[in-house]
Amino acid sequence: MKLQRVALAMFVIFLTFYLLHVGKSLLLPLVIAASIAYLISILAHAISAFQVRGIRVPALLAKFLALALILLGLGFIINLITFNIANVLKVAPEYQSNLVVWYQQNVEVKLQEASLWLGVSEVPNLKQALRQLDLGTYLQDLSGTVRDLISRVGIIVVYLIFLLLEQRTFASKVEALVVDPKRRDDVFELLGKIRQDIRIYIGIKVLTSAATGLLSYLVLSLVGVDFASFWAVLIFLLNFIPTIGSIIATLFPSVLTLIQFDTVAPFVITISVLTTLQFCIGSLLEPRLMGQRLNLSPIVILLSLGLWGTLWGIPGMFLCVPITVIIMIICSYFPASRPIAVLLSGNGQIADRG
Repeated sequence: MKLQRVALAMFVIFLTFYLLHVGKSLLLPLVIAASIAYLISILAHAISAFQVRGIRVPALLAKFLALALILLGLGFIINLITFNIANVLKVAPEYQSNLVVWYQQNVEVKLQEASLWLGVSEVPNLKQALRQLDLGTYLQDLSGTVRDLISRVGIIVVYLIFLLLEQRTFASKVEALVVDPKRRDDVFELLGKIRQDIRIYIGIKVLTSAATGLLSYLVLSLVGVDFASFWAVLIFLLNFIPTIGSIIATLFPSVLTLIQFDTVAPFVITISVLTTLQFCIGSLLEPRLMGQRLNLSPIVILLSLGLWGTLWGIPGMFLCVPITVIIMIICSYFPASRPIAVLLSGNGQIADRG
């Protein structure tokens, strides 16, 4: 009997992920709209909590202000990315030729010396591969991803409007669905825990990512790197992707300095300072602010990143941590699924939900 339940559970899990993959075009705009609605709720809560001489912003006005700020911010980011990608596409051939020249001057000679020292007769011919590398194609693919997201703005806005309207009646629906008062309190406790942990995660992540992006912009501007504002916004966004996001955010503008400048000094300065910023903010400041609130295992975060990235691409990478936190919290509330929450946790300590 137990084996049958395990087999049924595995079947349900595989079927769920299959449906998530197949229904990507339908579900992803809904999930994005739900994420934006949640951001609006968090920002509205922060606005309404702020007070001057005992006067607070009314809840309805706070929600409208939060909606306006979120939409303006998203519009600014999308416009900045599309505008800069178009400009980068124009100079991509020049960057590519500079990359080949840099390889000839700095790498090819050293490879030949190393091959002679090691007694290797053939030197790896990377120059031809660099000539065939089409930077413009990769940038066009990124631009296509942004355009695809923009093309779904209409359906996302429709979902967002209905989700915001549903928030008013959600509590009454839960009360109608769950008749038993004790179970109803458990449901509200579960939803409150999810709301609190995700709110803390998003709030701290926005704060630390914004600080990293702003400081990176100052560094890139002082060094003279092209499109400094674009790289700063990209660093801000990529910091929401666990582990690999900060690595990519550091490498992209650093590699650009090798192509843009004739000397190695800007590259050394850029990669050193950006790496220091990422380490200090991401590895020292952020964990202290987060504490043990999320308590996710690092290997679980990596596996979640790969799983949701495979299912939903770049949006899935951004959503992997909140989704995993929600799964862990839900599993911790039920005795049958509690071992799953323990495996997902970082130290195996799960609070009692009795």
